[in-house]
Amino acid sequence: MRVFGLILAATVTLFSTPKEYLLVSTKQFTVQGTTSIGGFECNYDMTTKDTLFLNQANKSNKISHFIPVKKFGCGNFILNSDFRKTLKEKEFPQIRIELSNFKNSRDNYYCDLTLNLVGKQKVYRNLPLKFEDNRLNGSITLNFSDFDLTPPKKVGGMIKVNEEIKLSVSLFTE
Repeated sequence: MRVFGLILAATVTLFSTPKEYLLVSTKQFTVQGTTSIGGFECNYDMTTKDTLFLNQANKSNKISHFIPVKKFGCGNFILNSDFRKTLKEKEFPQIRIELSNFKNSRDNYYCDLTLNLVGKQKVYRNLPLKFEDNRLNGSITLNFSDFDLTPPKKVGGMIKVNEEIKLSVSLFTE
């Protein structure tokens, strides 16, 4: 009976150990917000081949991307134009997003997110990530004021974008 218990304990330990790395094939960055008349969503997708090392300080476990503001798609040319103008695309044509220090413990994943936007840098530590359907998903809530930006207004202020927006990151794994 002891042998069976020992085999069972070894099997459970073998299959519950955290993964050491993940292979990422696609990255998706999404900005979502609401206005006084509805919501909007702007996306940027990219196909890539990255290896994320988990829980390993001695290996490079960082993803860093410069994303052209003009490449975000918001659904129509008016929203695209407003998005670019709000993010001062002519002065700051790129957004830099860096994900680093990937960690996991059982089914809990975390990373640090560094966001460079309109010449300002913000660091968000221990961003929780959910692993589902071969994808790591995480999101943070930002305010326009965090980056000294003013939410856009249209039609004499009748249509206003709310101060809070959500930045989501999805890493599709193989």
